[in-house]
Amino acid sequence: MPWWHLAVNLIIFYFLTSIYNFEFSEGLNFIIIGCVSGTLIDLDHLLYAFLTFKKKAWKYIEKGILDPKGLIEEFEERNKLIFHTTRRMILHCITMSFIYGISLYFFPSYSLVIGIAFVIHLILDIDPRWLFA
Repeated sequence: MPWWHLAVNLIIFYFLTSIYNFEFSEGLNFIIIGCVSGTLIDLDHLLYAFLTFKKKAWKYIEKGILDPKGLIEEFEERNKLIFHTTRRMILHCITMSFIYGISLYFFPSYSLVIGIAFVIHLILDIDPRWLFA
């Protein structure tokens, strides 16, 4: 649910920039980097789909985009939701650690923003079923 990650990151980073009274350009950079890193990390779902589903990957990617609730229900029916959620979270953690490490070297002034965005993302991803309750 990338739109959900974008919306939550936008709200949280806007709130944080207003609390700390950043200058406009610095606050805007803070918000943009937080939203982009917190949302685009979901691109590793493509990698997960190809590693897990091989030839059926595009089918699951398409269903995840067009009918995420249906995909979650399909995995629940086959008792595979916890399995896929856990593996996806592990891949997220590995990918996020790698990207965060790179950000510490290349973008040290924004690495905290990226780290916060990743933690927010992981919290939202813990159990995707709550989005549809």
